[in-house]
Amino acid sequence: MDIEDLSDAERAVWDAFPNADPVDLTGTGEAVRGEVVSALLLGARPAGAGQVPAVRLTGARITGALDLSFAEVRYAVLMRDCVFDEPPALYAARLRQFSLTGSRLPGLNASDSQVDGLLWLRGCRVDGPVQLVGTRIDGTLSLRSACLTDVEAYALTVVRNIDATDAETTGEFMLKGAHVGGTCVLEGARLSNPGGVALDADGIELPSGLHAPGLVADGEVRLPDARIGRRLVLTAARLCNPGGTALDADRARIDGAAVLDGGFRAEGKVSLRSAAIGGTLLLSGADLDAPGGTALNARLVGIGSSLRAANGFRTRGRVCLDAATIQGSADFAGARLSDPGGQALSLCRAEVTGGLAGQGLHAEGEVRLIDTVIGASVELEGAHLSNPGGRAMIGYGLTVSGVVNCNDGFTAAGRLALAGARTGELSFDDASISGFGGLALGLRRVRAEMLWFSRCTLTDGTVDLRHARIDILRDDPARWPPRPQLDGFVYQAIDKPGRLADRLAWLDAADGYHPQPYEQLAAVFQGMGRDVEARAVRLAKQRRRRRTLTLPARAWGVAQDWTVGYGYRPLRAGVLLAALLAIGTVLFAAHHPVPLKKDEAPAFNAFLYTLDLLLPIISFGQEPAFNPRGAYQWLAAALIASGWILATTIAAGITRVLSRQ
Repeated sequence: MDIEDLSDAERAVWDAFPNADPVDLTGTGEAVRGEVVSALLLGARPAGAGQVPAVRLTGARITGALDLSFAEVRYAVLMRDCVFDEPPALYAARLRQFSLTGSRLPGLNASDSQVDGLLWLRGCRVDGPVQLVGTRIDGTLSLRSACLTDVEAYALTVVRNIDATDAETTGEFMLKGAHVGGTCVLEGARLSNPGGVALDADGIELPSGLHAPGLVADGEVRLPDARIGRRLVLTAARLCNPGGTALDADRARIDGAAVLDGGFRAEGKVSLRSAAIGGTLLLSGADLDAPGGTALNARLVGIGSSLRAANGFRTRGRVCLDAATIQGSADFAGARLSDPGGQALSLCRAEVTGGLAGQGLHAEGEVRLIDTVIGASVELEGAHLSNPGGRAMIGYGLTVSGVVNCNDGFTAAGRLALAGARTGELSFDDASISGFGGLALGLRRVRAEMLWFSRCTLTDGTVDLRHARIDILRDDPARWPPRPQLDGFVYQAIDKPGRLADRLAWLDAADGYHPQPYEQLAAVFQGMGRDVEARAVRLAKQRRRRRTLTLPARAWGVAQDWTVGYGYRPLRAGVLLAALLAIGTVLFAAHHPVPLKKDEAPAFNAFLYTLDLLLPIISFGQEPAFNPRGAYQWLAAALIASGWILATTIAAGITRVLSRQ
């Protein structure tokens, strides 16, 4: 290059280069041709003695092309607040350090280049595409406070950090397949590509984590198959992609915590499907908005610690944690989940090694816990579940090692369906449940150490306890809803049996007649040494059964009840027998019947004669020897009939009692 052709500004840069002296053209309006800068960097001016040359230029306008494509540049480029007429061309170049702090460019092409030190675009405004495809930066890539357009950095390698704090991008920010040895910082960054992808970091590798608190993204943020060490931090971030996916981190691997709390907001789906999170998933205070769709899809997610979705966590749309594995507790205390007519929370076939906390939870839509395993307790004190006309909570096959507490103001507008659940203690103390279709609380085939059912109010339905097995029943018999389904309900003990009349009313109000509930209660009373109550329950069973029989059978039942109390009141038969014996003895003593064979008849004994009439099998020789006449013949017939009735009812009653022993 002929130095005679250089302008004053270019000559100043030329002369300053060998000693890396700074040149400041701010406010002068003077321009420097890009080819002059290129020539210097490619060795047109030798270094000063004992100096390391560098281009250090501030406030210049760069005209023409700064083209270093395929070149190996041994000197640093430190340009600040410059304005480029054409995009610098750095394709496949090898650079020491390249800094354009505060400059304005129409674009930048540095694909397949290698920077041994820093690539510094801090505060830059780039109006066209920024191309860093396949680029390797051995230092840090700084995009802090930069305004960029269409960043394409596919397969970018940055040995240290990416600092994009407070950066603004328009169009897609492509980091697909990138590898960053340090931390990627997007704190306060604003990424805008409405209706498209704002950040595509598919398969990115970030061993030291992604730090993006306060990130604002208008468009989808994609992190599928990402490998993130330490933590993913999106505290107070705002991700907006209504009707689509706001955050896609499917199959991502995060060594530490995933932090989406402290005012994190997503308009659109947040997807963590099959993600593996080594630490805690923090969602407390987050707001996920996807009405009519899925707000959070974390199906098959693995969480190495706990799930924290309490303290103001709000969703509009389905929350899906089906088949999740949580090596700790899941906390939804105070959360508000809304998916009217849908599934507010689905935690089916999941495994939680700790407990499920839902104190004060508000859920509009189904809460699903089908075939889920909870290692500790389910705490739903004061929770409000609402799905009118449907199921508020479904826990078919739920297994809970601790207790299930639906206490202290727990309300459900919709049926609780817990058929086949297994738990330590199941408590509905001070709970209110309104069902539909005649059923409010479904506990069929439930297994529990204790069922606590005192002060529970059920409306628009009853409770189904068919074939449930409970060790201890703690209830208030006067507070049970009408028509409980109790067939096959087995319990080993009653904590406070209460009044016998209330217990019998509880059984009498059951849906249809089934003998097992009566036998169950009688067995419990008998095990407690309360034989009188046990017999009373079994007598009540026969009376309840009588209502289901035909008219003749009912008449026979009345006879058994009146005479011997179905075998459970045998003294009645003795009293009746004694009364008939006394009546017959008195009457026949006053009016002896005529002997059939006067010479052979034994001496008449009114007592033995009456006894002979009353006892159908045993004979004392009186009844066949004498023949009463007139009204006394009718009296004898009545005594014989009464004896047969008494004998038959006593035999039936004794047989029934013995068969229950």
